[in-house]
Amino acid sequence: MEYKNKKIDIETHAFLRALERGSLFGLDYYETRERILITAKDGVWAKKHQSTHHKTYKRYFSDNLTVYVICREKEKKEYVHCVVKTIIIERGRE
Repeated sequence: MEYKNKKIDIETHAFLRALERGSLFGLDYYETRERILITAKDGVWAKKHQSTHHKTYKRYFSDNLTVYVICREKEKKEYVHCVVKTIIIERGRE
C-alpha cells in the first residue's frame, strides 16, 4: 500500500470552536492549529467520538490533552483531501 500525502483544510466554524476550547486548556492559536494538523495527519483511528459518515482520529499529547479530529476524506490520485469538520479537545486519555 502506497502512503499518500494529506491535504488538510479546516472548516472555519470548527477552527473557531477549537480556538475557544483550546484557550480553556491554555493553548494559544499556533499550538491549537499545530495540534489539529498533527492529529489529522498522523493520528490513529479513535473508537470514542465516532461519526456515522466521517473518520475520527485521535492523538494524545504529553501535557495530558487528547485531541480528536473528525474529518471527511476524499482520495485523489496524488493525495488524500481531508476536511476537518469537528475538533474535540479533552483532558486525559481515553
